[in-house]
Amino acid sequence: MRQLSGRLNRAWLAVIGLLVLLAGIVAALIGFGLLSRIITATGIGLAVPSSSSKVVGSGIGEFLDQPAAVVAVGVAGLILGVLGLAWLLAQIPRANAAKPFRLQDDAIRGLTVCTADVLTDAVEADAESLPGVTGASAVLRGTARQPELTIRISVTDRTDIKQLLHALQAETAAHLASAMETSLKHLAVQVNVTSSRPTADHVTL
Repeated sequence: MRQLSGRLNRAWLAVIGLLVLLAGIVAALIGFGLLSRIITATGIGLAVPSSSSKVVGSGIGEFLDQPAAVVAVGVAGLILGVLGLAWLLAQIPRANAAKPFRLQDDAIRGLTVCTADVLTDAVEADAESLPGVTGASAVLRGTARQPELTIRISVTDRTDIKQLLHALQAETAAHLASAMETSLKHLAVQVNVTSSRPTADHVTL
């Protein structure tokens, strides 16, 4: 199973939602004619510009005429583009497998290091040996003391799901915990059920 950037999405959606909410409030105030009253009540002068009025003042116009201002606007646009691209790239699902585990680090016994792939390969082979399982993939995260295992299982529609989940916890996960000499902090299982009925694309007479 793959991990998505949920925290980043929630943060950006919160910012965008807040901006849209403020824009909606301002639009509603303008529609009901309350914005001018609020501005007048706060003591800020509000006048309707004439058709011959300039959009920006002379000071802003002179500032925008400078090459440095054009460069600054271009840099700001480039930064926003890079941030948007980074956000899009963050949506790509990531396996986020764990770094090599230090199963044993003792001055007398020595150092024992094991990669996550070795452990997940054993988990997948163990899971595929269970009745009804047609395929399995596993991802191991966390640390050697607090490992987190995620398994995706493909089974036929005749498989006893309850019995399968019990076997995964009592056998497959227990074997991994025994090999790592620690209990699993988290175990997640995704079960994909596929049809076991054969299909024919031609008929013989």
